[in-house]
Amino acid sequence: MSRIRIHFSKKGYACFVSHIDLPMLFGRAARRAGLHPEFTQGFSPHPKLALGPPLPVGVIALREPADFWFSEWNDDLLERWKRSLPAGIDIVGANEAEGPSLNKLCTAAEYSIKSICDASLREIVDVLRPLLGSRNALYDIEERGEELSISSGDLERCGVSLMVKELVSSGVIPGWRGLRISRSAVGGWSEAEHRVIPLMEGFEHGQER
Repeated sequence: MSRIRIHFSKKGYACFVSHIDLPMLFGRAARRAGLHPEFTQGFSPHPKLALGPPLPVGVIALREPADFWFSEWNDDLLERWKRSLPAGIDIVGANEAEGPSLNKLCTAAEYSIKSICDASLREIVDVLRPLLGSRNALYDIEERGEELSISSGDLERCGVSLMVKELVSSGVIPGWRGLRISRSAVGGWSEAEHRVIPLMEGFEHGQER
């Protein structure tokens, strides 16, 4: 049995696929590709898998992690799996994984936020700045051209949904439709490097961080 960790992107209309629909989506594509998943035990067995932290519907995903267990694995199966996925969903990296579970490894994330309404980046920063260091909500905010790069911790309670809630309650944006949001990395926060270390970065070099 192989535990395979993939990193996938979710773009275009596929960003509206909900987190709870991803197991079925990937599972059906895997079966079409001829992959044989391992199943859980119990009265209602289902394919064994683990997803990274949830992402709100409409947020673009660039490098999301997920673990799957298969009875066999090779590069040919990966290519067939990728071809079986619907438009907008792509596997950008995959390899066998060991060690801690995703929920222990995925403690921080980096988001890119662009205003597509009348709100300026400065107005957005002014609202979000008080969250820096508060309950590990935000680690860093940085302007990069026409976008903001925001690093966040405590993803279950203080992810991008908290940011949007604060911006809406402050009257800066009308709602989710006022922003274009993507999650560019998931991993752990490095205080020494003052950045999110993407899980995929360590993964690509043969180790998990």
